[in-house]
Amino acid sequence: MGEYKINEKSFKNIFDEYFDQVCGFLNLYTKDLGVIEDIVQDIFYKLWVNRDFLQIRHVKSYLYTSARNRMLNHIRDQKLHSSLISSYTLEEKELRDAYEFVDKEEFDKILEEVIEELPEKCKNVFKLSRFDKMTYKEIANKEGISVKMVEKHISVALKNIKGKMKNISFILF
Repeated sequence: MGEYKINEKSFKNIFDEYFDQVCGFLNLYTKDLGVIEDIVQDIFYKLWVNRDFLQIRHVKSYLYTSARNRMLNHIRDQKLHSSLISSYTLEEKELRDAYEFVDKEEFDKILEEVIEELPEKCKNVFKLSRFDKMTYKEIANKEGISVKMVEKHISVALKNIKGKMKNISFILF
């Protein structure tokens, strides 16, 4: 059996036949219709855009495999994002709690020194987030890095600050 060539008419037929079926398949992974439709639309978009380069023998298998892989990637990314948010929230709470127990002026001075010791990019990203109240996306655009790199820099900064402030907290008390 040869490869399947996709033209405008065959694409419309494939879309009409499989869009709802692939959405139903992804419903096994999540009930979030928005996520499901985004993934399926992206699959069909890439199918159309790359139609001249793709070598597809079985369109249905291609669509279901692509949908499953994209959904698994989405789930993985969501778990990572949730983990980073949980970690960030806990670290922020620990910093706030520590701040309440020490002389605020002394604490601010020490915190400023600790922040200044961070690697340059990490320090810049952290300051934009905490002091300038910029979103991760705004920071990514300003610094020319991805949102994931912003998350990584914030995580590294918080880990360094937390570690150094733990050691210093004994001195302050």
